[in-house]
Amino acid sequence: MAHEVLLPQWSMGMQDGQVTRWLKAPGDPVSDGEIIAEVESSKVASELLADRAGIFLRALVPEGDTVPIRTPLCLIGEPGERVDAAPQTTATPVPSTAPRPARAAASTAQVTPRARKLAADHGIDLTQVRGSGPGGRIVETDIASAIHDPGDDSYSLSKRRGRLAERLLSSLRDSAQLTLSRDLDLTELAAWRAIQPERVGWGDLVGFAVSRVLPRHRQLNGTVEGDRVRLSGAVHLGFAVALNDGLVTPVIHDAGQNSLWQLAALATTLAAQARAGTLRPQDVDGGTFTLSNLGGYGIDVFTPIVNPPQIAILGLGRVREQAVRSGSGLAWRQLMTVSLSFDHRVTDGVPAALFLRALGEFMARPDNFGDAD
Repeated sequence: MAHEVLLPQWSMGMQDGQVTRWLKAPGDPVSDGEIIAEVESSKVASELLADRAGIFLRALVPEGDTVPIRTPLCLIGEPGERVDAAPQTTATPVPSTAPRPARAAASTAQVTPRARKLAADHGIDLTQVRGSGPGGRIVETDIASAIHDPGDDSYSLSKRRGRLAERLLSSLRDSAQLTLSRDLDLTELAAWRAIQPERVGWGDLVGFAVSRVLPRHRQLNGTVEGDRVRLSGAVHLGFAVALNDGLVTPVIHDAGQNSLWQLAALATTLAAQARAGTLRPQDVDGGTFTLSNLGGYGIDVFTPIVNPPQIAILGLGRVREQAVRSGSGLAWRQLMTVSLSFDHRVTDGVPAALFLRALGEFMARPDNFGDAD
């Protein structure tokens, strides 16, 4: 009897996955635990493992298709079992929320691996590319032409942005979000940062401070699903990384156990893996609090959206020089505006304000970062 291999739910927030490459063909032998396909979900590359030994009978989901979790992806049978004896199982694709463009014929065309990677790197919608290879196959030169084509662009929101738009809308719809903003005076910390032997980013400094301050404000450190709130004793710090066609949020687990330099190195490594598409499911799962940093883009204040199922997210603006009254005169200070969005169902404005105040007090004293080396 043929066995169905289902799409697993590798992480808590995973809802669907795209089969990017099959590594087995009908008739190939399969070992228990062997990698049989590559799957991408929310910009995270994962490996589909066979859960039994046998013969690969049939792929039920074509390469490039996105299907919900627990969808049958392929069939594995016994040696000698006929492929045509395998039960017919039809995968249910993830529905699109936008009309299919008129030129969608290319969505079913074959795509070379190099062309698919180039398209992903540049945010090119394959449904809008006409293949010039044999049988309409999309090749690398087709994608290169699309990159340099300055013409009008029309695409399906659900395909271009994946599940990101749905997650953001769900976050706003299913939680009572409120945002508080506060200026942090980083004048002394900026001077300390300038003389360090290794340069460290402002996002790393805020992440280090959050990992030390947040455990004393546990109402903001955790997750909420339905009516159940789970507060965490450890800070599993997520940080948003921008990609060409969306963003992904890697997680530094037990961030409070790392020095500043260790935390900065982990963030650099995870960000590079995110952009290369080599993150693993465990690299994005289990976050309890998230940072979103737009300071490098010249933004002062914004309203970040909570990353479900977490309770809160902190948005970082740029560090700017501003004149502040000092005695009878003015003094120039280095300020950063941070914006804390949180789920008002879980906690209130006063605990959130107290967290922001404690964060500001921590970052105003460079000696708090003295264990960084």
